[in-house]
Amino acid sequence: MTLAATVAPLAAYAVVFQTILYISLPVRLRTRVAPLVTGLVGAGISLGAGLLFGFEQIGLLGGQALTTVAWGLGAVILVSMVGMVMLSRDELRPQLADPRLAALSRGETFTQVFVRIPVFTALIEEAFFRGVLHAALMALYPTEVAVFLGAGLFGLWHIGPGLDQARAGERSRRAGAWHTVVTVVATTVAGLFLVWLRMKTGSIWAPAAVHAAINMTLALFSRAAARST
Repeated sequence: MTLAATVAPLAAYAVVFQTILYISLPVRLRTRVAPLVTGLVGAGISLGAGLLFGFEQIGLLGGQALTTVAWGLGAVILVSMVGMVMLSRDELRPQLADPRLAALSRGETFTQVFVRIPVFTALIEEAFFRGVLHAALMALYPTEVAVFLGAGLFGLWHIGPGLDQARAGERSRRAGAWHTVVTVVATTVAGLFLVWLRMKTGSIWAPAAVHAAINMTLALFSRAAARST
């Protein structure tokens, strides 16, 4: 088996698996169970690909620690600046707020922000999308096609979370649909940046640091906004 031969099943996983999981799970279990299941499956795929094709080929080896830390800190600073502006404005605060985070206890919030997000979201998604899937697409397509296709699949991966966030915010069906579309477009653009960073640094670690920093910082501001709305 070659990396190129794995593109179809990897793409199917990226597009279908998480969306079906979010739709099929009861509402009370989606936020906690869906990321855990998709994370464990993604970790298994990444580990298997690393053993089969080599961890260096899929970007899990290499990279410089200082570069990784610098990119992560830069992301924290940037998101914090945006978060503080949105938190200070009444008209923007509801757009930032996430009631799901406000409902968590302090212990649950700590687990969510410092365990689930960096490990089950950022690290495993980067290992899969910028690691395994990127390597597979690069083995089959020209660079430009591989980059845009990988980013698009990353965007589609967020259909389920987008729908769940819209439901949590009690948006109308039409508003929820638009929210999901915006989520897919935004994460596609983010995917383009993250794959560029993966190619620039030679591994998934800088993208993983940026991904974790953005999501963790945003979660803290979203909780604060929801509790003050």
